Amino acid sequence: MKRLEFIKKTGLAAVGLPLLSSFELSKECLFVEDQVEREKFDFKIYAEYDKLGYYVRENGNIITGMEKVYYISEVIDEKEVYIQNELVHEYPYYEILKIFSADDGYIRMETKYVGGSLAFGKQFIYDKDGKLIVVDQDKKFGKIKLDYIMSFLQDKGIINLKTGAGWYNKNFDLNYAIDFFEEEKIWEIVLPEAEPYDPKKHGVPKEIKGVAICLKDYVDIVWYIDGETRQVYTKEEYKNRNTSSKTTYTFQGKTYTEEEWKAFEQEQWEKYQANRNHKNFWDKLFG
Repeated sequence: MKRLEFIKKTGLAAVGLPLLSSFELSKECLFVEDQVEREKFDFKIYAEYDKLGYYVRENGNIITGMEKVYYISEVIDEKEVYIQNELVHEYPYYEILKIFSADDGYIRMETKYVGGSLAFGKQFIYDKDGKLIVVDQDKKFGKIKLDYIMSFLQDKGIINLKTGAGWYNKNFDLNYAIDFFEEEKIWEIVLPEAEPYDPKKHGVPKEIKGVAICLKDYVDIVWYIDGETRQVYTKEEYKNRNTSSKTTYTFQGKTYTEEEWKAFEQEQWEKYQANRNHKNFWDKLFG
């Protein structure tokens, strides 16, 4: 994995380039105090990795990054750490980023990422004494979960979920990127440079005085998926979507969307008609 991707994920920074990470510990964190054994940085694997620039484990997982770096973080009080990135060949085909203390070699953080930089599942954070905090990164998602996004990628012919084919290329670069905008509950899927550039379709960049314009041979394909409704947008559709507030209705303390309110009204009307017909029957029977 490229150094820039490490920095994006962990808040790692070289000297003179301060960068704060933004890990937020939610109220739902689970504290586990008694840890029998913690993983330590493996210097033997580090030596093997240094020869080829990657290391293949017996289980098929591939370590694509190992190095010692300066570190600035709001979560981990370490000035220098060892970092390790590993491609895990099992669904949903993800990476594990591990951060180890440079002082004693013990692990301080372990995070799973899918699609390059989207944290998911359980994140493990240790203090210097080995006490563990577990953060559930899946809590940020809406109704639409990661499984739906992976199925979407398979339906588009991008990845085979049984074999993992299409996940990354020969340089271990991922063939797609996944992100999630928590505030809007929107998923973003990007296929980098996957479509030939077409001036009619993609337009020509506006000329900026003093800036040279270099047109790309290929452009990204981007989809946005509503994390609540499953509505799929292209990049242009998402840009031009109606962002006006949706009409809502409140009845007896419960808020309904316009669609939900119509269904509720229909249900109440049907109940009313059923009760009315029922009453008329007994009225007729007994006069």
